[in-house]
Amino acid sequence: MDTSRELGAPGVSLDGLRFAVFSTRNMVFLIAVLAMNYTLMRPSPVDMLFIGSFLITLLHLMLFQQQVVTRRAVFLSLLLGAWAMSYFIASLPHLGQEFVAFELLAKTFAISIGVIGAFVSMSWNQRHFETFMMVYIASCVIASLLGTVGFLTQMELLTWDGRAKGLIDDPNMYGSFLIPAVVFCAYFLSRGQGSKVLLSGALAIALLGILLSFSRIAVVAAIVCLTAYVFFHNRRNPRRLVLIIGGLVMTSVVLFVIAGLTSAEFTAKLMDRLTFAKDYDLGEEGRYHRYLLVLPMIMQNPIGIGVLQLEKIFPEPIHNIWLSSFVNYGWGGGISYVTLAVGSVVVSLRNYRRTGNELPIVLLISLVGIIFCSSLHEGEHWRQSWLFYGLVWGLSAANISSTGPGTRARPRRLAEPSATPPRAAAGVKR
Repeated sequence: MDTSRELGAPGVSLDGLRFAVFSTRNMVFLIAVLAMNYTLMRPSPVDMLFIGSFLITLLHLMLFQQQVVTRRAVFLSLLLGAWAMSYFIASLPHLGQEFVAFELLAKTFAISIGVIGAFVSMSWNQRHFETFMMVYIASCVIASLLGTVGFLTQMELLTWDGRAKGLIDDPNMYGSFLIPAVVFCAYFLSRGQGSKVLLSGALAIALLGILLSFSRIAVVAAIVCLTAYVFFHNRRNPRRLVLIIGGLVMTSVVLFVIAGLTSAEFTAKLMDRLTFAKDYDLGEEGRYHRYLLVLPMIMQNPIGIGVLQLEKIFPEPIHNIWLSSFVNYGWGGGISYVTLAVGSVVVSLRNYRRTGNELPIVLLISLVGIIFCSSLHEGEHWRQSWLFYGLVWGLSAANISSTGPGTRARPRRLAEPSATPPRAAAGVKR
């Protein structure tokens, strides 16, 4: 009997068990992604699904003696651990205060999605990433439809201050959540994968959802990210680039007209939001002035002031994840976050240079869009932000087909349950 293939039970092979564990883990993870359009609870069932996928991943690693944890997944875990350690240390003096312990718990659940995303995706090949992208698009279509219905009916559960949000906490988080779906739709359309009708419809629905969120930064970030991908993909074909940009402009005009004719509320809200700075952005207590006021606080508090403490000084939080990391969690938290963001760009560019595959760039552009939004809002609890950090750092170039200039695409089987990874070694690999 081949003991490497048999577990001792009739009809049950080790390869079969590996396949079952691998497939179950992916299914649980993708169900969690599909359910991300509901964030009204913390911790929520979504968090439990993500944690479940992580536990199955640990079992998957034990079944694959040659499947090792990548260096990047380990490094991401250390960075997120340093960020978490910073906010715990800064908040220790305030643990007895109301909501502080819960806030720490909520942050920990949120950033754990980054670690989980990295550990799950480090065994994925291109097909698995593209399946994730399709599921994410579906999740965003559901969220956008809920937000659109909420805006048209002004249902309180699905709106905030008259702005669409679906079953997500607020319109700004909702708008940032939809941005990757826009980029993913463009990715599949440009490659001729999937139904053009369905993908074009999903793209329009996601753009409409972002528009009805009336999040100024989300609208700008979506336009910038979509344009960036279109330019990147068609950089060697100017004629096609002009046609696509023209089509996107026409689509945007049509969406504006439809939304304006459908609801007078849209026109009024659009005119109200069509400004660089609102009243709450300006003045001594405004958002932009608070950015200047916290700079001396950062220098005076190297350990940080802790969670929920800045609201006792200012009428609102800082609404900037970069400054928030420094002033709330100290220099350790700030440096950890800057390293995480800059490192994500470096990791993605290196993966692209090694493979010539667009996938690392698509994930990076999606992450950048979310970071844009969190630069003007409280993005520390945004699950999509930490998820995309995890995917960017989890992607292994060894698993992805090389499709660069002069390179013939060669699909790899590294992520399949029965495959043996090349360069497998005990311990950690790059």
